[in-house]
Amino acid sequence: MNKQEQIEIPKNPELLIVGASTRAAAFSALRAQFQPLCVDQYADQDLREIAQMLPKTSDESNWLQDLDERSSMEWIYTGGMENHPKFIEQISLKHQLRGCDPESLSYARDPFFLEEILSRTKVQTPTCLTADSKPDGNLKWLSKPTHGSGGHGIHFVDATYSKSLRNKACYIQRYQPGIPLSALFIAFRHVSVLVGISMQFVGNAALNAKPFQFCGGVTLNSFPSSWNHAIQELGQTIAQRCHIQGIFGCDLILDPMQENRIWLNEVNPRYTALTELFELQSQLPILYWHMAACRTFEEQKIDFETPLQLQKQLLEAQNQTRPQIAKGILYAAQDTTCPDIDWNHNLSKDLYQIPELADIPHPGTVIQNGSPICSVYGVGENHQSCLQSLAERIVEYTRLFQADSRRENNAKAIINKLWPEMKTENSLFSRFFTSENESHSFLED
Repeated sequence: MNKQEQIEIPKNPELLIVGASTRAAAFSALRAQFQPLCVDQYADQDLREIAQMLPKTSDESNWLQDLDERSSMEWIYTGGMENHPKFIEQISLKHQLRGCDPESLSYARDPFFLEEILSRTKVQTPTCLTADSKPDGNLKWLSKPTHGSGGHGIHFVDATYSKSLRNKACYIQRYQPGIPLSALFIAFRHVSVLVGISMQFVGNAALNAKPFQFCGGVTLNSFPSSWNHAIQELGQTIAQRCHIQGIFGCDLILDPMQENRIWLNEVNPRYTALTELFELQSQLPILYWHMAACRTFEEQKIDFETPLQLQKQLLEAQNQTRPQIAKGILYAAQDTTCPDIDWNHNLSKDLYQIPELADIPHPGTVIQNGSPICSVYGVGENHQSCLQSLAERIVEYTRLFQADSRRENNAKAIINKLWPEMKTENSLFSRFFTSENESHSFLED
């Protein structure tokens, strides 16, 4: 072939990703044939390996100005950015947002609006009260920040203590005991597609998490058909009434004491921390479908075909024998300094390879007590073997990062904290470790 016959192959388009942690979304971008440009708080080793980086400094004017000087590109955001609608609005002046705009966020993040629109659906929200209300002393209540994420700032309150909340940016929600679940959806212009359901780890002592703090989850290969209609209805209602575009997650509580009734805790109108688990399990580029869904809102005619294609591919993936995948976010039980870690540098060559370790800090990084250290993964043919694999990883990397820790560090002790008294996969929802971070079950409340 001579020079005149040579064809220039275009590079994959850039995708801007902004958030506290963007590593998982950056890998999703690669799977969707994008080149990630990330504004990230941690800038971990494995992120720098695959993406161009802009440090997310405390002085936002620096990175915002840098973004403004770059050529226009599509962009998404991850956890934490939903609390900064002004930043979202400012970035969107130059770059094309693919996801929820500030107006959509105002609906999806309003607990009283969600309570109203779900009042006649099968999945409802626990009663919500304003901060100056006097809650029923016969029930348990939580104080939740109006602009929070990851379970930060949530704590129990009683009728007396609630008086001190009146001048704070928070609301009161009835505490609903049960098993934490998460449902992932993709909202197209006219329909919302359920991608999958996972169990969440919340306030789990195995990962040194604080009460109510999100610390990972595990995929569910199957779930009762009775859930399907209720959760599908939930996703459709929220997507339509909150004007959501693309990926969003719903934090749920399953209450076996009320005939497996499902409650909605919160909506995460963005790429979620467990999105990557569904990608790795289904081996589908979920972020590709997110982008496709967002573009349907720009079309004059309703696109019926694209969501049907996604549903078909999800069904085909579900009908194949695939392992369950678990992810745990390991938090520091004490101040620690990151050692030099041997890790797999070849993940970008096989984008659907399940890692042992991710979000890897640089050697010498000082990690404060209570801060995230890294993410660890487990994989197995069933629920029990998957959690066993995760427990072994937790033990391995706890010893590596915090060798002088006095905490129990054997796999049996860890798995009993992840899932106490698990006997068989059929007892999947018989017990779960409480978000109060104590030694009793959610169900014993």
